[in-house]
Amino acid sequence: MYNVYRNKVRKLCKSARQSYYDKKILNTSESNPKKWYDNIKSISGLSKSEPFSSIFHDVLRNALKTSPNDSINELWKSTNNHINIQYDSYNSTKEVLKTFHSQQENKLRNSLKCQGSFFENVSKFSLSQLNAIWSVSQSKLPKNIFNFTISLPTRKNLNRWGISSSSDCSFCLHPESLLHVVAGCQHYLKRFTWRHDCILNFLAKTFQSLNKCKLHVDLPGFESPSIITGDEYRPDLLVSTSDKHLYVVELTVGFESNLTNNVNRKKAKYKDLIRELDQNFTSVKFINLSVSSLGVFDKECHTFIKMLNELGLDNQHQQYCIRIIISIAIRSTYYIFCCRNKEWINPELMNI
Repeated sequence: MYNVYRNKVRKLCKSARQSYYDKKILNTSESNPKKWYDNIKSISGLSKSEPFSSIFHDVLRNALKTSPNDSINELWKSTNNHINIQYDSYNSTKEVLKTFHSQQENKLRNSLKCQGSFFENVSKFSLSQLNAIWSVSQSKLPKNIFNFTISLPTRKNLNRWGISSSSDCSFCLHPESLLHVVAGCQHYLKRFTWRHDCILNFLAKTFQSLNKCKLHVDLPGFESPSIITGDEYRPDLLVSTSDKHLYVVELTVGFESNLTNNVNRKKAKYKDLIRELDQNFTSVKFINLSVSSLGVFDKECHTFIKMLNELGLDNQHQQYCIRIIISIAIRSTYYIFCCRNKEWINPELMNI
């Protein structure tokens, strides 16, 4: 009996492949040779880009279910509740993948407490249009840094997992959570400044290449912003154009849960300065660039994207800038984490 059903399933597989080729591939051989070639590679198993095994699985299961042959229907019924049969309720592979991704996201949010809080903060406070760029940038990191972004091996977690006997920071004896290590310990302030300046240095070099802009940057080697703003206020970066438009850029690099708090704090701090500068320029725009320790952009950063547009950076150049900022943030945070129980020797600013 097994051989009979096996042979019938093989015939259905062959029929499904032939049907798929006739309907989806055959007519593209002349009209779209590239698409035809890609589909041929996919259907023959030479390409990993499209999960054709899942497509055929859906097609075959539906063929078993709707077959006029009673024996074939019995085969579908007998396997309907099998542990490996998961997709009878789905109409397409996209639905399967969507459900799978949703289940993984729910697991991160609800089952893994620390990782879940990170992803919850990302979904609440981040600029959604940049999340896809963040995911791609994260996936291209070296394995050790990628694992750091999802595993959070702090002393507090190691103690929770039974690996470390103490959960305290070796410098200040506060609980060593991820927030404490990458954005909270008062003994690490020079490290946090170094990370901030790594990103600021990249921004300065990016805008320096634009001929129509004049820069004032709060870094050695550049004219100080205090030349324009005075000594009371010292924003990170001033970009002025030839037609007297001024962008006041304030960069903040903090923990994911503090993104919005940092935005509101900086907005209140520079409100009076923006009003004063507005009298001397055609327009003054405050760019509140709040980035998390793992390179997530706050929703307020839409002003930064708008600024890049107005300064003439095309979409490709903008995405490049975003990717580099994300990479610098994650890599510098990882370096701070690796040095968490060591004395800090000021390294050079990171260049990528």
